[in-house]
Amino acid sequence: MTIRSRANCIDINNRWIVSFSPVLSRTFRAHINVELCSSVKSIKYICKYVNKGSDLAVFGVQNANDEITSYQNGRYISTSEAIWRILSFSIHERFPAVTHLGIHLENGQRVYFDPSNVRGVVENPRNTTLMAFFDLCQKDEFAASLLYEEIPGYIYIYIYYTFNKQNGSFQRRRRGTPVEGHPGIFHEHTLGRIYTIHPNNRGCYHLRMLLNVVKGPTSFKTLKSVNGILYPTYQEACLALGLLEGDNHWSDTLTDARISSSASKLRELFAIILVFCNVSNPSELWDKFQDHLMEDYVRDFQRHYPDADINAHLENFSNRALLALQDVLLSIGGNTLPHYSLPSLQAIDGIVENLNR
Repeated sequence: MTIRSRANCIDINNRWIVSFSPVLSRTFRAHINVELCSSVKSIKYICKYVNKGSDLAVFGVQNANDEITSYQNGRYISTSEAIWRILSFSIHERFPAVTHLGIHLENGQRVYFDPSNVRGVVENPRNTTLMAFFDLCQKDEFAASLLYEEIPGYIYIYIYYTFNKQNGSFQRRRRGTPVEGHPGIFHEHTLGRIYTIHPNNRGCYHLRMLLNVVKGPTSFKTLKSVNGILYPTYQEACLALGLLEGDNHWSDTLTDARISSSASKLRELFAIILVFCNVSNPSELWDKFQDHLMEDYVRDFQRHYPDADINAHLENFSNRALLALQDVLLSIGGNTLPHYSLPSLQAIDGIVENLNR
């Protein structure tokens, strides 16, 4: 039998098989062929068979239980419920009132326009509740002592008719419980709720965390400032305030996995951690495990170019690993490397590119 390995053809015959091993046959009372392991890292390949698991099958469920249809078909309306609905009595009540507060990155607010007013909307977009909150904190001393979510209890917001949509500003409440020590300030039983942000939207997610603890910010820039230091990202500002946990548990996970997992499987695990586990410092994890994440590319290069200087091509190996990692990130998370604060891809030189051919 002849097999092709890259550009070479290799003949396979009985010479490749150990016909008889007296020691093993006597010990195990069976015929056993032994694979020669050239390195302890070859154990990773054996572990794949141990962890394969049972056979799998794809199947679908028909006639699934439709709870909505069952409710409609099986619903019973009594006389008391019927008269209650006929007289239009209240079915439910909400107290206290809940005000939704918008959140977005700088220059990331949503705007609405039509072909006749595109330029005007883009050049002068309306204030959002978040932008109006920044403006209010610059002008109102009492508002500067509040969190973003506390504003609706003291200030009129857009769900009330007194909100001025033309200039996008807040107006103080005129009724309610007076606030001691602050003449003209009234408090109502109203809750402010900032819209939920998925952790995958990293910038906006960390911005929301800051708005929950920083009182009286006057701009997006001030939210990034902690103890007089201006941080480049909201995530780093959260780290400085101690709002994020460390990544020690993810580091331990990768440390355990690198012992028995191949480099490709380790990259898949790293991608899953980045996409679903809200890692606080992805670049630090990459720097720590970079050698293990590109191990297969280094091994392939050594096999084809045994006399070449490995250190001269480390950047190329790193780029190949980053490229493979980005493919996995795109497939499961839909985002590229910069989204996770990882190094950008650089040009890969021709020597290493030949390994793909």
